[in-house]
Amino acid sequence: MTDTDRLNWLEKQSGIALINDDFGHWAVSGEGVQNVPDKTPADIETTFFVEKKQWKRNIRKAIDAAMREDF
Repeated sequence: MTDTDRLNWLEKQSGIALINDDFGHWAVSGEGVQNVPDKTPADIETTFFVEKKQWKRNIRKAIDAAMREDF
């Protein structure tokens, strides 16, 4: 799997985010809530729900895990 494959997959997704925590872990999440903007782009507030098992030590592993989950 190449980084280009990973980025292409991310770009095709809707409503997911690649996020990191304060400890250097990464996750891809599609679960959460946000305000609905009137137009885009706009400022929004978002809260994501991430299960412990979703946190990975690097970006590539996080994306690979999300790809296997097939959002």
